[in-house]
Amino acid sequence: MSGSTAAGRAPGDGRPLRWLVMATHVGPGGQGGGIVRYTTQLAAALERRDDVEVHVLAGEAKEWFRGWLPAERVHAAPRLPRLATALVERLGGGPLGRDGLDVVQGTKHLLPLRRRIGRATTVLTVHDMILLDRPADFDRAKRVLLRRPYLSSLREADVLASVSAATAAGVARWVPEAPTRTAVVPLATSPTLLDAVPEPLPQLAGRSFALVVGDPSPRKNLPLLVDAWPRVVEQVPGAVLVVVGPDSWGETVHGQHFDRLAAAGSLVRLTGLPDAPLRWCYEQAAVVLCPSLAEGFGLPALEGLDLGAPVITSTDPALVEATGDAAPHLPFDDPDPWVAATVAALRRGRAAADVERAAAGAVRTPRSWDDVAAETVAAVRARRP
Repeated sequence: MSGSTAAGRAPGDGRPLRWLVMATHVGPGGQGGGIVRYTTQLAAALERRDDVEVHVLAGEAKEWFRGWLPAERVHAAPRLPRLATALVERLGGGPLGRDGLDVVQGTKHLLPLRRRIGRATTVLTVHDMILLDRPADFDRAKRVLLRRPYLSSLREADVLASVSAATAAGVARWVPEAPTRTAVVPLATSPTLLDAVPEPLPQLAGRSFALVVGDPSPRKNLPLLVDAWPRVVEQVPGAVLVVVGPDSWGETVHGQHFDRLAAAGSLVRLTGLPDAPLRWCYEQAAVVLCPSLAEGFGLPALEGLDLGAPVITSTDPALVEATGDAAPHLPFDDPDPWVAATVAALRRGRAAADVERAAAGAVRTPRSWDDVAAETVAAVRARRP
């Protein structure tokens, strides 16, 4: 993944920016959900630039990173429970205390204390404000131990790289002085997903299905769809609701009909799905449904659009921002329009939707992770002396 696709101003001595990406939340193999994808794809895009020298602080994924980064630029984090690792990062141990770093980027919730990293420019990626806006969604340990360090990191960062304008507005509610340090840098669909060879799933082959991608935490609003799904099946016999995603990191809510629908074959839940079958799901789904109550960006909606799927989202501001006129936006608390729109999409079928999209010339050029990296570097350069 090394190479050079972009040039830019380097430090005063002409060398590339030594840029540390904090990546201890990335698991073995580099696979994972939205924040993991963000971290790995951003690091790879930064490495493709000739004005950045990427370093990573990694835990379980250190060998995976060493597969495409020089070993001396992959720094091992202490082997501790995940929450303890986060707090050690905040205190700035290991490579974070070394001289010579130009940029330190926290890609999840935390930055190291300023006194631990000297004059390095600090960047905090802001994916959402759920930890502060919806603390009940998190377990007690995270509510108690992470809220204050997260808020402090927001206040201390030289640059806040917000994934959406909606999230930037949320930051400003908690940190009124944040807008002067905030750059909105939207996400992109992972190239590993866009380049994957679709792999059919036998249990779904030939079936008409709607797709939901995300964990079953309360804010994802999965019960809206699950509890309304019997009404969909009444009108479209054989229709399947496919739920793809990891277990929730906090409270889990599936909806009261979840087990009954799964037993009847009207609902299929898939976890740990690699890119190849996930791409197949996006390309075969009659519709991708995104009913969330609160999102920072809404990557599944963008992935669905980039892979040609009809998409329906809630009126959550981040989802509306991510999809614009390319998707209808329905109330998150009224199942009736969701049932009507889903039934219409299932009856129309994916083949007909693809024909309509082609006839309308609605062909998307996906945003790239090189764009994300370029805008992040530009935001940092604007704040550096």
